[in-house]
Amino acid sequence: MNIDIIDVFLHPRSVAVIGASKNPMKGGNRIVNNLIQNNFKGKVYLINPNSEGKLLGLEFKKSVLEIEDEVDLAIFYVPNRLIPGLLKDCIKKGIKGAIIEASGFEEVGEKGLELSDQILKLTDNFSKIRIVGPNCMGLTTIDGDSEGDEKGGFFCGFGVFTNYKRGNVAIISQSGMLNGGYLMYLMSKYPNLGFRYSCSIGNKMDLSELEFLEYLLEDSTVNVIALYLESFKDPIKFIKLCRKVKNIPNKTIILVKGGVTTQGQKATLSHTGALAENSQLIDAVIKQTGIIRAYSFHELFQFARTFSMMYNTGKKLPKWGNVSMIAGSGGAGTISADLTIKYGLNFPILGDKAYKALEDVFPEWMPPNRFALVDIWPAMEKAIMNKVGLDAVMKSVYKVVLSEPDIEGLFNMMFCSKQFRFLSNVDQIIEIASRSSKPIFFWLIGEDKEVRRNSQLLAKHDLPSFSSLEDMVKNFWVLVQESNNKNKILNQFMTQN
Repeated sequence: MNIDIIDVFLHPRSVAVIGASKNPMKGGNRIVNNLIQNNFKGKVYLINPNSEGKLLGLEFKKSVLEIEDEVDLAIFYVPNRLIPGLLKDCIKKGIKGAIIEASGFEEVGEKGLELSDQILKLTDNFSKIRIVGPNCMGLTTIDGDSEGDEKGGFFCGFGVFTNYKRGNVAIISQSGMLNGGYLMYLMSKYPNLGFRYSCSIGNKMDLSELEFLEYLLEDSTVNVIALYLESFKDPIKFIKLCRKVKNIPNKTIILVKGGVTTQGQKATLSHTGALAENSQLIDAVIKQTGIIRAYSFHELFQFARTFSMMYNTGKKLPKWGNVSMIAGSGGAGTISADLTIKYGLNFPILGDKAYKALEDVFPEWMPPNRFALVDIWPAMEKAIMNKVGLDAVMKSVYKVVLSEPDIEGLFNMMFCSKQFRFLSNVDQIIEIASRSSKPIFFWLIGEDKEVRRNSQLLAKHDLPSFSSLEDMVKNFWVLVQESNNKNKILNQFMTQN
């Protein structure tokens, strides 16, 4: 039942926009524009008793009761005081679901609670119609790329989306920002990171993270689920659902929990009306689920991008945290060595065969390390002096470290400069990295324009790059964490059964 109703919300065949407007400054106008301009395949009906004529070729109606055909979904963008009366019409019409984007409910106190009670009684405890919201920014389903042949989807928020790509990441959020301005920011910052769904659930008057999470766990088009929650609707059910993901190949859940401090709890109460939760409860829920925890939106979507790329390319998740690094600076190597220890990773000792292969490309005055930190600059200096191609040196070093059985992944420091592009040879690196089953991460430094250029080149091949050395190490660490979590939960499941 939960999966069926969420399918209605994310893939409706017909939508009534209640509060549609000709005024381009109003959200009701932007919702209609999103649906029409982004090629929503279903039928759209405009409802506004105070408007006449047409908008984008669609005629206004006074009420949903004037619609002759069946309607799956009603999207409300009207003042909160009008909603109970309009919901009566939706129930009479037989509309299955309603998205209430207005605020002014639990989060504003007594008057808002009275409105919520009215809706609860009117809907017979949501048995007559299911509700997403209130105080949300709608839902987004991306069926195709904005620039591709399959352009389109279901965009019912009032943020305007014109540039997007379908991918394997889904968002469930109590913050409307994550289906609005921040989602637009992510689409421009990471243009090759595709999204499948973005679900703004607001105050969770009826449907919550539980129903959407259950649906996304069953959806094979989703590999990564990014969650922002200010409260748990039912912690026990949440734990049970999240634990299921450990038995599902190529599926990861990442959570940012808001309201973990006293100040944050005050903000949560005024934002979505959520009551403060004990920090010990939060820690216990996360520990029992074994999901990945992020501590900021930045981390949430960096982790999501990394897992998305790993699943897109079928890279093998590291189990032990044994990694190598190719650096062009002794200082960078030293800091990276410190960071690997901080995050529980390790530069393993190279086998004799691998070490001998590195010795062949390094000068006698600066032999390679015995452990898997390769400062490649002396080898490049030797190649320049001997008039040997730098490509051959890079290829040899990559082959050595990626062939070592104890090494599960590779960090690569890449110097980005238009004048010295020959030093990095991105195309060759992409070719080598794309053939490997091991994750390869890049730390990009140098000219800002070249850093952005190389970042986009790597992203087109699902190779993660970072402007921060610590971010690179941390994102590899969460791969190890996820691999261990899956094995741990699976072992617990097998023991219990």
